[in-house]
Amino acid sequence: MFVPRPSAPQSLCNSGAARHRSSGRKDMSDIDSLVRQYKAGALSRRGFFKRAGAFGLLVPAASGILAMAGPAFAEQPKRGGWLRIAQGNTDDTAEPVRMTDTADAVYGNAIYQRLTRLLPSLEVEGDAAEEWSVNDAATEWTFKLRSGLTFHNGQSVTSADVVESLSRHIAEGSESPAKSLLSAVTALEAPDPMTVKITLSSGNADLPVIMSDYHLSIHPEGFTDFAHAIGSGPFKVMEFIPGERIVLERFENYYEEGKPYLDGVDFIPVPDANATLSALLADDVDIIYDVPAFAADQLNTNSSVTLFNVPSGSFTNMVMMVDRAPTNDPNFRKGVKHALDRELVLSQVFKGIGTISADTPIGPTYKYWCSDVKPAEYDPDKAKFYFDKAGLSGFDLYTSETAGASANDIALTFQQSAKGAAEVNVIKTPSDGYWSHTWMQKPMTMSGWNARPTVDAFLSIAHMKGGSWNETMWGTDETDAMIVAARAELNEDKRRQMYCDLQHMMNEDGGFVNAVFQNQLSAANTRVKGYAPHPVGSLGGFFSVGRDIWLA
Repeated sequence: MFVPRPSAPQSLCNSGAARHRSSGRKDMSDIDSLVRQYKAGALSRRGFFKRAGAFGLLVPAASGILAMAGPAFAEQPKRGGWLRIAQGNTDDTAEPVRMTDTADAVYGNAIYQRLTRLLPSLEVEGDAAEEWSVNDAATEWTFKLRSGLTFHNGQSVTSADVVESLSRHIAEGSESPAKSLLSAVTALEAPDPMTVKITLSSGNADLPVIMSDYHLSIHPEGFTDFAHAIGSGPFKVMEFIPGERIVLERFENYYEEGKPYLDGVDFIPVPDANATLSALLADDVDIIYDVPAFAADQLNTNSSVTLFNVPSGSFTNMVMMVDRAPTNDPNFRKGVKHALDRELVLSQVFKGIGTISADTPIGPTYKYWCSDVKPAEYDPDKAKFYFDKAGLSGFDLYTSETAGASANDIALTFQQSAKGAAEVNVIKTPSDGYWSHTWMQKPMTMSGWNARPTVDAFLSIAHMKGGSWNETMWGTDETDAMIVAARAELNEDKRRQMYCDLQHMMNEDGGFVNAVFQNQLSAANTRVKGYAPHPVGSLGGFFSVGRDIWLA
């Protein structure tokens, strides 16, 4: 089992363009990962030296490694060709306030720009914004837009477009998942066509990172026809029929010279993980993501496929809603946590590829991971004791293929490990509509999450009382106040302790149950180049498809 070392980003606020940095010495498995990215065309030679240096590798040693890797990888990106991705269901959308999952994130990052974007190194760089500045209290942020940006309809991108795009997420009645991320916003202003000013009720040193969130996409002011979405991203919509076919073609006026390299991207719906694997191996698609761990060895030995294996904060979890029976009983929740054999899930479902979790969404890849928060021990007798106190000998657990990587397998493994403590009735439901008719409707369901760039981004959206995706309905006025205070705290020791306290509270009382932090597993045909795996999300943090991929 590989346990990733804590290496999450730090925010540095100053009067110039804020930057997001990560540091820390890495072991050879990290260098191997860089070599694989270099071989796949995801890193230039210069990029390899920069990343290797950040990992503590001296230039002579890095040069030696590249020499052994061979000269065949100094390929230059080529323009042309269509990329086929196994992706799509009837819930897909290109409307930013309705986006919910990985598929929507990929569409969003291909069609739209945001003010910033997050790199695989977890640094933040400008996207629609060229630079930004902040006051000493981190409550007033000013973003300057790049000049010459245009939407797919030829209209210029202005600050008024940005202000309206962001305002929709926090408008009265908005159900946007990003509403919580912007909860501290008190004013969105466009003092001139190229300047966006954001004022907060309390400081947030991570705002430039938050602005990279795929929901916060920029569209024309007054635009509403998202079946024919218009953005300023690298691709424009040709066809958008959820569950049938989604086709994007190159936007010739994209601001980055020479990009995108592809003529277009074709998203092809595939019903399940096995069918997705078959489609890749039959050369019916070029890229798949959420590769099941059982297929890793098979793909690793296939000469026509490149497997990408990246430690991340992603996970597939069980949701226990604390506002309804039976999951509102703390005894029931304790029973579930003691009935879960995490080692069995890691070995049986993920083939040892991952890291044991302690029932918080914050793992070792985050800067503010609290290492002294421990998972509940697997103890069926103790689990039965708590189930008996709750007056239950059995319960339902709803799951679906779309709920997350190996969600069905995790549910069945939990059913197996809970035997003798309680009878778990696993109910498999169709993928289409799962997020509307089952998730956050039934007391206990399976769910899946990509990592978030900061601890606050996760807590705000999923663990505050008003959080857009607070799937467990956990949270109190006290915990909400702690999250807000931690967000604004500039003393690193105090901020770390606040986040540690919150993780202890979630671990002890929350309705969130996660066995394993999963590595991101994705795979591509070897002719796919420029694909840069990303610890925050599948398909290169959702960005690679739009800007960097090319076909050999």
